Amino acid sequence: MFRLLMAVFCGGLLCTGANAQVAYSTDSNYFKNKTEQNNLLSVFRSNYPDSSITELQNYFPRNFMGNIGLPSPNYLFNYGTENLGFILFQPPTRNDVFKEKDITYYRSKGPYADLTGVAGSKQLQIFKLLFTHTYKRVNLTLKLNRYTSTGFYKHQQTYTNNVFFTSNYSTKNNRWGYYVYALNNGNKNSENGGIYDTLLNASTQALRKELVRTRITTASRSNGETKFMFNPWFKLNKHSDTLKGIDHFIQVKSNANFNTFRYRDNNVSTNRVYPIKNVDTLKTNDSSRVTQFVNEVNYAVMSINKTFALSAGYKHEYTKLRQYVWKDTLNTLLYQNFFTNHILSADAVYRTDSKPDSLNTTPTLFESKVNAQYIVSGFYAGNAKAESNSFFVFNAKKHNKIFLDVLFEKRNPDFIYNNWFSNHFVWQNNNYSPQTQLQAKFGISLYKLFTLSAFYQAVSNYLYFDHAATPQQHSGAISNTGLSADVTKLFFKHLGVGLTYLYQTTSQKNIVRIPQHTLSAKLFLNGNLFKGNMNVQLGVQVQQYSSFYAYSYMPATEIFYLQNQIKTSEYPYLDVYLNVRIRPVSVFLKMENALQGFVGNDYFLVPGYYQTDRAFRFGLKWVFFD
Repeated sequence: MFRLLMAVFCGGLLCTGANAQVAYSTDSNYFKNKTEQNNLLSVFRSNYPDSSITELQNYFPRNFMGNIGLPSPNYLFNYGTENLGFILFQPPTRNDVFKEKDITYYRSKGPYADLTGVAGSKQLQIFKLLFTHTYKRVNLTLKLNRYTSTGFYKHQQTYTNNVFFTSNYSTKNNRWGYYVYALNNGNKNSENGGIYDTLLNASTQALRKELVRTRITTASRSNGETKFMFNPWFKLNKHSDTLKGIDHFIQVKSNANFNTFRYRDNNVSTNRVYPIKNVDTLKTNDSSRVTQFVNEVNYAVMSINKTFALSAGYKHEYTKLRQYVWKDTLNTLLYQNFFTNHILSADAVYRTDSKPDSLNTTPTLFESKVNAQYIVSGFYAGNAKAESNSFFVFNAKKHNKIFLDVLFEKRNPDFIYNNWFSNHFVWQNNNYSPQTQLQAKFGISLYKLFTLSAFYQAVSNYLYFDHAATPQQHSGAISNTGLSADVTKLFFKHLGVGLTYLYQTTSQKNIVRIPQHTLSAKLFLNGNLFKGNMNVQLGVQVQQYSSFYAYSYMPATEIFYLQNQIKTSEYPYLDVYLNVRIRPVSVFLKMENALQGFVGNDYFLVPGYYQTDRAFRFGLKWVFFD
């Protein structure tokens, strides 16, 4: 199916110049969108698709274990945390799933479709789809990500299938409406434990990568996630004729979440990655299953002009956890428990939005949101979170914007830190203290040219996995800081330069592992051919990380843990690419890691797991407005 789609795309590209698409809207308000949150208080904003080809070749973020779809450690400080409630653990496949913050609702003036296909070395196949259409005030949206790759080494095959469906509706007089979504994430991969010798040497470097010995030969990982959400809302008062009036709403939100995490290894005795003292059989068939139901009721007031809004609500969370291990000849339920939480929440929003007119040529936009959550009783009673998100667009036409995000929380550890039951690891009743943290992020963007942001995090009772891949808690305080700067500039209308620099530091380098400096640089040539109907960009880009002691990976628990034997090198990851756009089709050709074999063999960011060898990629993106 994928090859057929790629063939259709390529055929369409060849004839695009002669037979242009019937419709290609340039209306900046063709569709509007917003992400899943407190849906009553959020608003739809214009989001015309990006028509630039400058980042077309960067089709996916780097996987630090070397193959798309594999788990990947978090080496970059990120702002934000999950909502309060029960969390088993946070799998390191966050780059390869649709998260709740990715769920998007649309309102469009007609149909819109965005199709992307990528193929390349080692049977890399990627297909992405976005379709949205609004008919008689009912919007239907479908988004799909499907990708697979064998990788360069044995037992590295990955399969990823992620899809979500959303719909939203409101009556013409805004008396009632709904939001709904259904989501499914499927992530499967073989586990090879990394190469047997951890580092490439003269003899292994000369081998074909498929012949290099790996530490695991018969293991596989499968994570599945299915979610359903239905969120109807009702306006309690009748329509007001004044813009100074207040509307009153009530909304309910029901979630059903089903998660499964499976790990299998049919030949435990010959593999070299597990602490043997924890292995009691010759076969592993571990499974953790989480079933969760969350029901929420919320009351909100909102000014008719939507300048401000307030809401307060109650949420009930019920979770069932089961963990199975292989015993003798059966898969046996080793642990089962039920958890409930009763959560109070409140939100407040204030926003202003000036429109351009004859006297105002620089429209502005300001919005500030505050959210507070507190668990009054239940398994995590006493947990609290407060967050504020603000931004100010002081020149919308020039894309000048500043933002400030701040959050504070006190949260019990994810379940995996205190209790875990599996064939290779068992620990119980660690009774680790709640973790508290303060996060803040500030940033400014100017003229689509320059972006600067700063991140700060202060954590008490930090949780991590030690050199034995078991959980520990740091009793003191830890502070983490990050500073990022990005500049993109076009000289003489054709020569472009892009620079991104990230500086990170931590007060506890022995347990928080990060590259202190990350540099990405890009040099490209732009050209317009055939009276501007074809845009061409030829470029090179390089990314380099400062040396640091990277995390090791434990496949049995899907966690990253400390090691002090191996440091990464400052290897330059150089890519060469060509991007072409003939509206509505864009295509790229890319050679990844072009310097492989010329500047050393230390191109890894997790011990035993190497980044791709020199690899060819081809991609095509096609946009439809009809």
